Amino acid sequence: MKIVITGASGMIGRALCADFRRDGHTVTRLVRRAPAAPDERRWDPTGGADPDLVSGADLVINLAGAGLADRRWTAGYKRQVMDSRVGSARTLAEMITAAERPPGRLLAMSGIRYYGVDRGDTELDEDAEPGHDGFLPEVTHAWDRETEGLPIPVGRLRVGLVLSRQGGLLPPLLSQFRFGLGGPLGSGREFWSCVTLTDVVRAVRFLAELPDAGGPYNVVAPAPARSGDFARELAAALHRPAALRYPTPLLRLLMGQMAAEVLASLRVVPRRLLDAGFRFEHPDLPTSVRHALNDG
Repeated sequence: MKIVITGASGMIGRALCADFRRDGHTVTRLVRRAPAAPDERRWDPTGGADPDLVSGADLVINLAGAGLADRRWTAGYKRQVMDSRVGSARTLAEMITAAERPPGRLLAMSGIRYYGVDRGDTELDEDAEPGHDGFLPEVTHAWDRETEGLPIPVGRLRVGLVLSRQGGLLPPLLSQFRFGLGGPLGSGREFWSCVTLTDVVRAVRFLAELPDAGGPYNVVAPAPARSGDFARELAAALHRPAALRYPTPLLRLLMGQMAAEVLASLRVVPRRLLDAGFRFEHPDLPTSVRHALNDG
């Protein structure tokens, strides 16, 4: 396959590029800077769409967007998070629409906060009602709208909390636990819908080969776990205590709005992936944590 990927320098993008290449696929990475490798092409995600960059591709994967945990959520950084996602999706949609030979399909990054910030214990599959209160639901809905009505199938990757030593939630927690400062974040009752980086890559590869892969797909492990159970499992794997507690007001003080939105309770399940025949290598909390601790 000929594959075009935006956001290829991020944790998921790097892993996907390597995995596709191992199987002999041709990967082109769209980058904002001057190209530094033969497989890179420059693009401007804020405008100036060049349809030739996607023309003739079998698959386009859009992962572009500023990292949610890269900085504290000031008003300026929230604008950057929103604009980086909406602008890149809009430009990519313009490129696909104008391409002389439109790509076969698009897999577009989205997120589980489509369902809201905090839905408590409610189980949420792809048919669940969207949530509207909060910054991340606003971002996700705006992100999705930019790729509606395209002339090709669009699969939306509603990815949960990705577990990997390479980035995301796990590295800062590892530092806390290793210094004996580990413990549940929040009340300990929040559902965290996690997934290993390995299973994210496997799910994307699975959808890339699925002829009718369109619409939303929850990319989360089938067994969401409560944050207190997560802390205990991580502590056991590291042979460290998990005696401290970090209540939500303290997390808001330390992390700002991001704490409430990223770590609140969403009990998301991957019904459409499972119905399509996908099987997770790390379907539950123990296997996910232990794999993530050893994934590089």
